[in-house]
Amino acid sequence: MTLTPAPVPTRRPPVPRRRRFLIAASLVVALCAGYLTTTIGHRLDHGGSWWHGTDAQTRTEESGTVVQFAFEPGKQITFGASIRNPGLWPVTITGVAVNDGPADQHVFKIAHLAVNPADSAGNAAFDRTASAPFRSITVAAGTELPLFVTITIPNVEMASGSGLFFDSLAVDFEVLGLPRHQRVPMGFRLSVHAANGYVPS
Repeated sequence: MTLTPAPVPTRRPPVPRRRRFLIAASLVVALCAGYLTTTIGHRLDHGGSWWHGTDAQTRTEESGTVVQFAFEPGKQITFGASIRNPGLWPVTITGVAVNDGPADQHVFKIAHLAVNPADSAGNAAFDRTASAPFRSITVAAGTELPLFVTITIPNVEMASGSGLFFDSLAVDFEVLGLPRHQRVPMGFRLSVHAANGYVPS
């Protein structure tokens, strides 16, 4: 009598629990690193256009374009700048300021912010009659946000021929749920020029 060996099922040895944990942890770390790289590396830039009223003069210098207003303490001036989202993800702009830091230390006070939604092609168009007060707004990837900024000229001492100027905006925004803060260039320098000087009374 011949005995036939019974078939024995073959299985791969089970993956140790520790190895499964290490693989899962590595995937989580890789995903987190990719998320942080994507969000922290996401930067805004100036758009392709800007605007000013008839109370400003424009000139070109070696450093670029200058939009100049006359220094009149307490006067409100309005200019337009566009913020471009050149990244791959939409962003939500939640705040815009001229200065960083504590509000009581700001040189220029923002009196009013208004926006014009970009057109269907994502291009900025400045139209004050169609603008709306600024609220948190989403800017799609590759599009621009036309922004009207009204600031108050401070009541500070100025030497003859001196001026106050800035060339960027402090922007708070969110990308993929992560809050960000960035100085975004305007593409021009805004100058408030005191031709004759000024001493507060």
